[in-house]
Amino acid sequence: PKAVVSRLSLYLRQLQQSLLGGQTTISSKELGRLLGFTDAQVRKDLAYFGHFGYPGIGYKCEELITAVKRILGTDQTWP
Repeated sequence: PKAVVSRLSLYLRQLQQSLLGGQTTISSKELGRLLGFTDAQVRKDLAYFGHFGYPGIGYKCEELITAVKRILGTDQTWP
C-alpha cells in the first residue's frame, strides 16, 4: 500500500539517525514512538516485506537500513 511505502522513508531516515547516534538496535516500540506510530503499525508495515526483527533484541539498524533501501530501490543507481 502507498501509505506503507511512504512510511518506509520515515523509518529509513530515523534508522539512519539512530545509527549515527551510535545505536545498533532499535525496537518497534521505540521506532514507533520516535515517529508517532504504534509499535504494532511498525511491525505490520515491515511484515509486508519480510521478517526483519529478532525476538528480545528488536531490529538491527544496519540490516534494516539495507533492507529498506533495497525495498525503496535506493540501494542502486538508476539511469
